[in-house]
Amino acid sequence: MSHDTVISLNIDNGLAQVLLKRPSQYNSFSKDLRYELARILNQIENDSSVRVGILRGDGPGFCAGADLTEPPERPLPEQLENEYKPIFEQLVNGKKLYIAAVHGSAAGIGAALALACDFLVMSEKSRLSLIFSNIGLIPDGGANWFLCKKLGYGKALEIITKGEHIGSFDCEKYGLANKVFSEEQFIEETQDWAGELVKRSPLAMIEAKRLLRLAQKSSYWDIFDAEAEAQGRLAKTQDFHNAVEAFFNKKKPVFLGK
Repeated sequence: MSHDTVISLNIDNGLAQVLLKRPSQYNSFSKDLRYELARILNQIENDSSVRVGILRGDGPGFCAGADLTEPPERPLPEQLENEYKPIFEQLVNGKKLYIAAVHGSAAGIGAALALACDFLVMSEKSRLSLIFSNIGLIPDGGANWFLCKKLGYGKALEIITKGEHIGSFDCEKYGLANKVFSEEQFIEETQDWAGELVKRSPLAMIEAKRLLRLAQKSSYWDIFDAEAEAQGRLAKTQDFHNAVEAFFNKKKPVFLGK
């Protein structure tokens, strides 16, 4: 399955691969790209065959942020609320696992896009560019929240106020990135890593995502109770019973998502 405009989508064996296709503009967000990415993510969310999605950019980089050459049609707060937020809501609240595969630079709200995904993998020479302060702005797209949660207040504020680039290995060290893959085999290694996730129980993965997102704004006992409720539902699934049988028969389970 494919759809080619400013984005291409290919779905195969439970894996959806989304490619941002404005390479000459470093995949910066035009209005068309914003609306098309929201539409594509909605399509993925409603496709029962998909378990994992990969977002990556065509050409020399992942995403350069907003396209500053495109005249704004509405005030920036309205643009963020109406054109960007639908993208981020599907990544954060959706029922699939999303991997941002960053090569080159993820800058501005492109960095926020990468951070909003469930996993972030980077090529060796890639970087997150949070250089808003260099033009008198602050990070948006929820980047302040992600950075504070993962780095702590002091380190996040230092990076934001200094307008710094964060290289791939520092991202991995700080816990922003899950993996750093080689430049030469970046796409292949990312696809292999995603392929391993596809084999896992989709029902358990989505419950884990939901509970971990919930944990960031809940108490210990709220999560304790939510885990108990989710575990009760999962224990009634065919996947659970098949996996237990496979365990006792010393076989690998095959998860059907039901």
